[in-house]
Amino acid sequence: MPWEITTKRAVISVRTTENACFAWSMVAALYLAEKYMDRESSYPHYTTVLNLANIESPVTLKDISKFERLNAVSTTCIKNKQVLSLRLINEKKEKHVNVLYVQDPRNDGIGHFAWIKNLSRLVSSQISRKKNKKFFCDRCLHYFNTNEKLQSHVMDCEKMNDSAIRLPSVVDKWLEFEDHCNKQSAPFIVYADLGCVLRKMELDRKNASSSSYTYQQHEIFSIGYYV
Repeated sequence: MPWEITTKRAVISVRTTENACFAWSMVAALYLAEKYMDRESSYPHYTTVLNLANIESPVTLKDISKFERLNAVSTTCIKNKQVLSLRLINEKKEKHVNVLYVQDPRNDGIGHFAWIKNLSRLVSSQISRKKNKKFFCDRCLHYFNTNEKLQSHVMDCEKMNDSAIRLPSVVDKWLEFEDHCNKQSAPFIVYADLGCVLRKMELDRKNASSSSYTYQQHEIFSIGYYV
């Protein structure tokens, strides 16, 4: 597991010698351990609690849909580095698991899965420097400051939203225009400005108890422009 992920303490990666990291991630999420959450011995063996019929190990991204049908569970798979949702679930089930997918640099078709214990802690630093908890939609990764706003969004997300939000990586977090060769010269440019004075307004006694009121007004006294 990459160092920048491990230090956030938001992901549980069960140490195993088998090619079954996806299965162990599911078990870690569905059968919570009180301690030693990264050890196989803290959980029931995945073959006794999961249905993996006709699913070969190691599990790939294309196998997740089959796993969901066999186990009545929904899974959001988030990719490392860019932190983006690799697939949209049609319906969030009562048993839902968020997993992190870390690509194997030696093989594009193989990666490592780990259970995301705290999604907010994992991705919040890519959005803001503030350490306040954020509430993320498990489906599209849209985020909110309160759980009430999230629940209001969730009601419509499955019905209307067929796209996922892609969060920027640390390296690619700035939006900048680069195709200057495609710009066209304008035939003319106009620069304009207004000069104003601020006239104080009398307090409206009828709305004196209001928390906001008009106390000054801009009055134009000059206009200038340059072509």
